[in-house]
Amino acid sequence: MLKKLAKLALSAAIGLAAISAANAQSDEKATLKLMSFGGEAQTAAIKNAIARFNKSYPNVTVELTMDPISTGWGDYVTRVLSQFNARNAADVYGTAIETFRTFESKKLFIPLDDYIAKNPGYSDFAPSLFEQSSYQGKTYFIPIGWNNIMINYNRALFKEAGVDYPKPEWTWDQFRETAKKLTKRDTAGNATQFGYEVPNQFFFIQPWFFSNGTSILTKDWSGSNMLDPKVAESLQFLHDLIHVDKVSPIPGKDTMDNQFNAGQVAMISRGHWIVENAKRAKLDMDVTFPPQKETGITVIGFGGYAVSRTSKNPELAKALVTELTSFETQKEEGEGGGGVPGRKSAADTEAFLAFPPSAALYYQSLPNTLPVPSPANFQEVEKIFIRNYQAMMADEISIAEGVKKTNEELEASFKRLAAKGG
Repeated sequence: MLKKLAKLALSAAIGLAAISAANAQSDEKATLKLMSFGGEAQTAAIKNAIARFNKSYPNVTVELTMDPISTGWGDYVTRVLSQFNARNAADVYGTAIETFRTFESKKLFIPLDDYIAKNPGYSDFAPSLFEQSSYQGKTYFIPIGWNNIMINYNRALFKEAGVDYPKPEWTWDQFRETAKKLTKRDTAGNATQFGYEVPNQFFFIQPWFFSNGTSILTKDWSGSNMLDPKVAESLQFLHDLIHVDKVSPIPGKDTMDNQFNAGQVAMISRGHWIVENAKRAKLDMDVTFPPQKETGITVIGFGGYAVSRTSKNPELAKALVTELTSFETQKEEGEGGGGVPGRKSAADTEAFLAFPPSAALYYQSLPNTLPVPSPANFQEVEKIFIRNYQAMMADEISIAEGVKKTNEELEASFKRLAAKGG
C-alpha cells in the first residue's frame, strides 16, 4: 500500500511539474543543437522530450542529430572532436561512459555540480551513476539510461532441447555445458544452431574478465593488465568455446543479433537495448546474470548528457537537459527498449518489468557491476584490444603471443597519452 501511495505521489508531483512548466513560458529565442545516440526507441523519446521542452520554450528551435553508434564509441569520439575543431559543436551532447574521460580531459564541457544541486529530482538516480560521471571532483554528465551485459537467451530453444533455464548464480562450467546442449549440427557436422555467440565488441567481452577477478587494464585505467594470467585464462575459455566445443562461430565484424532473433543462436551477451528488436521479433527471450568463476561482477556502461563549453545558451541547454533526463523521457526510453532507466522510479513500472520476464534482474545486478574500462585514450585501447582479440579468437595468433602483443601495444599507447599530459 505504501509503495502504491508513493507512486501516486510521484505521479502527482510529475503532473504538477508539467503544468507549472507549461504555464511558465519563456520568450527567449535561440537555436540549440543536440547530438545524441541510439535507435528508434531513443529517437522517439528524445523527440517527445523536445516537444515538452518547447511548451516552456516555444521560441527555441532544437536541431537533433542521432548517431546509431554502429561503428563503436571510438568513431563517435572522433566525430565530436572534429566538430569542436571546426567550431561547429553542438550545445548538448548525449554520449556514453566510454567517452567521458576523453572529453573531460580535453575540457569540452562545463561542470554541472551547481545545476545538479538545484535539482533535487536527481536523487531518484542511482548514486553510483553520478559517481562514475565525475572527474577530478567535478560532474560533467547527467546520467541517463544504462546497460549492463547480461546473458540473453531464447527460452523456446531451451525448452526444445530439454534444458533448464539458467540460474542467476551459474558457473563458467555450467554455461559451457549448456552451450554444448544448445548447439545443433547437420549430418556433415556443420552447425545449424549455435549455443552461444562469442562476443566481438569491447563492451560485450568485459564480463568474462570481471567474473574471473581481472581486467585488461589496471584498476585506475592507467596501464595494461594483459599479463595477468587470469586475462589469458579468460581468453582461452572463449577460444575453446569456438575451437574445442564448437558452440560459437569465430567473432567477425558483424554481431549476430539477427541470428539470435531468428532462433539460430541460443545465447548472446547484450544489454537491455536488445529488448526493442526482441519485442519486434516476438522472441521468447529472457535474461540472467553472466556466469561467474571467481566473482558475480558484470560490466556497466551508461549514457549521459553534457553541455558544451562553446554553447552560447548554456542555461537553455541545461533546461533542455532537464527534460531529456525527466521521468517521462526515462520511462519512455526504458519501456521502448532503450537502456535501463537511470531513474529508479522509471525502472519500476509495470511496462518495463513486463519484458523480459526477469527484467527485475537488471537493477538487482547494479551493485555487482564495474564500469567498462574507459581511459582518455579509449579510441586506441579499443582498437588495439579488438584487433588482437579477433586474431586470437581466429587462431591467427596464440593466446600467449596475443596477450604479449596486446600488452606491448597498450603500454605504448599509455606512454603516448602521458606524453600529451593525459
